[in-house]
Amino acid sequence: MNLTNQQKAAIYDEGIRRYNMVEEQIRQIKAKNFEVSDSDRQDIEKLERKKNYIFNKTQMLHKK
Repeated sequence: MNLTNQQKAAIYDEGIRRYNMVEEQIRQIKAKNFEVSDSDRQDIEKLERKKNYIFNKTQMLHKK
């Protein structure tokens, strides 16, 4: 599927918005307590994986 540059830009912008939201969720978890609990650590790991997924999807736009 060929995307126009405008479509790629819109998808990229949405990816960046989602990436920043995940970053903020991680920051909030870390700010909640000085020591991160095991549960929080698991949540952070899930969010980090989500961040990586979003990043990789946006990078694929450059290859299309």
